[in-house]
Amino acid sequence: MSIPTFTVDASLREALTELDREFLGIEVEIAESSDDSDRELSLELSELSSSSDEDGDDREDHFLDESLDVDAVAASYLGEESAQAAEPAQAAEPALAEAAAAEEITVNCGCSKKCLDKFDAEDVRLLQLNIAEMEKGEKELVILGLLESSKYSTDTTTHGKKRKKQWHRYTYQGEEVCAGGFRLLYNIGSKQLKNLKKHLEENGLVPRTHGNVGRKPKHALSYDTVSAVVQFLKTYTERFGIPQPAPTRGRAGAPPTYLPASSTVKSIHKCYVTSLEESGIRAVGYHTFRSVWLDCLPNIQIMTPRTDVCSRCENFRRRIQEARTEPEKSAACDEFKQHLDATQAERDYYRQATLQARAELDACTTIQQQLSQPCSRDLHHPHYTFDFAQNVALPQSARQEGPLYFKAPRKVQIFGVNNEAVPQQVNYLIDESDTIGQDGKSSHGPNAVASMLHHFFSFYGLHEKGCLLHCDNCAGQNKNRTIVAYFCWRVIMGLHDRIELSFMLTGHTRCLVDGCFGLLKQKFRRSDCYTMGQLVAVVNESASCNKAQLIPGSGLEWRAWDTFLAQHFKPVKGIRKVQHMVFDAAKPGIVSVKASLEDTYSDVEVLTTSKDALVAAGMPPVLQAPGLSEQRQQYLYNQIRPHVPDQFQDELCPKPAVHVSASAATSASPVEE
Repeated sequence: MSIPTFTVDASLREALTELDREFLGIEVEIAESSDDSDRELSLELSELSSSSDEDGDDREDHFLDESLDVDAVAASYLGEESAQAAEPAQAAEPALAEAAAAEEITVNCGCSKKCLDKFDAEDVRLLQLNIAEMEKGEKELVILGLLESSKYSTDTTTHGKKRKKQWHRYTYQGEEVCAGGFRLLYNIGSKQLKNLKKHLEENGLVPRTHGNVGRKPKHALSYDTVSAVVQFLKTYTERFGIPQPAPTRGRAGAPPTYLPASSTVKSIHKCYVTSLEESGIRAVGYHTFRSVWLDCLPNIQIMTPRTDVCSRCENFRRRIQEARTEPEKSAACDEFKQHLDATQAERDYYRQATLQARAELDACTTIQQQLSQPCSRDLHHPHYTFDFAQNVALPQSARQEGPLYFKAPRKVQIFGVNNEAVPQQVNYLIDESDTIGQDGKSSHGPNAVASMLHHFFSFYGLHEKGCLLHCDNCAGQNKNRTIVAYFCWRVIMGLHDRIELSFMLTGHTRCLVDGCFGLLKQKFRRSDCYTMGQLVAVVNESASCNKAQLIPGSGLEWRAWDTFLAQHFKPVKGIRKVQHMVFDAAKPGIVSVKASLEDTYSDVEVLTTSKDALVAAGMPPVLQAPGLSEQRQQYLYNQIRPHVPDQFQDELCPKPAVHVSASAATSASPVEE
């Protein structure tokens, strides 16, 4: 039998070589032709499985009679092979996904009974996920509850012997499971389960706590060590700190106390370590010192240059920065240091006066709150500070209305006198209708200051023989001829034996009276206040040291001290340079003055008339408060009354007795502060 020969191109060569005997029943041989561009493929018929030669001939003839299309055969083969390869892959994808899912949620407890196979795999997996989301304490409580409910109730074994340890029958969905299955279900190890069973047996059904809970570490700080740090910082602050009147707006807590800007935490820590070298108390490290400071005394802060409000300090800093030569910088630094030394000396003197007053008051056993005659108690060092606070406005609401910011509400001035030995501060609340001048004018003048000081010494003072007063350098209020003459008049009239008046340096005038003002303002900003009575309640509730005093009904009378005293006293020349004054009954009509603590006192005679003439003159004439003008009344009625609740409108903004045009009321100027 002849062998058919076909000529094919190279593109089918690789496909045809894949034909094997099982598919076509032929054997493939590839022979290279003499022509390199063509190749002949000799297809030799293989032995065909047949029952007879005749059948084989028929098959052969049939095969030869058929027109064999090689291209179609190859394409058919390749297509069927691709389809056969794709079908198993597509069929395998769902199977693989199901197998992966089954593997993810199926657990094997390892026991011969395969106790977990009888539960739904989804339920098991959901339980494991829920347990994994629990906190450790919650998970242990759940397992402790299951262990408690799975105890064997009998105390003897099946053999009648006493049970030595507690056995448990683990269950899930009412079906008993092995210990391994229980651990897999609830995601717990064998050691943790053992510890929980031991805890349940010893302590019962209560949460487990770590052994170190409540136990003090060996390296922990003792109470005495922390107390030593806190006490050192308090003492250091009392000596070098500058108290602030109120906390920063928008922040609660105690008012800050600023330490000098030249201080650092490390320098203060060195002082702390040095102070404990001989005491035997453990000194903590720098980082611990800083942590205790921030945790226990956050209100003590180191001052930044921006915190200092002293104009001289700012000028010195500017001179040092702008100095071009070393001599200029050295001179500016020396002057700056002298100023800071003088400021620190005045601050130390103020603190010493406060401590001395408190020590004297603690040692005195005859102090009573009842009224007594002036200069009747053997006290020589009571310490008072006085000053004006920034005025407050009524109505006041914790939810302030926007339009009120552009209007002039009713103003109330506050004058405070602080007895730093007690300590207690009397805050005089001066409504603008009660001031010496009309519409709140002349509320800060020397007549007002002298009148309120006279009332304070009469009703709230200790009736001491001598005292020390501190105030700021404001010329219009304190440092003027009227106030100097008033204290000289008190000594001559026998109301005091000795008075010392000290003015704090400008820019460094913060003292205890400012701190009480800060507590007052802090309470006021968070309160709704529409009347003077409510303002009194706010002041009294702001702090135990604050006491409110209204002008009407208090016995306080405004007097013309300036004109009265001008008839008997002359001013002190160069008073702006004076920082300390002494008025002594042994030197009537003479004021001892000095410019700094290091200087010596020099006497200045200020009395121009005789002592007898001054005593015969008695008291200054009384000044009547003119109240509110018609325009101011109309302004309050038209502009402020709508912002006041109905029940308080007639008290704060009553209807004017005399009609004033609305335009005039609207243009009325705000109250002078």
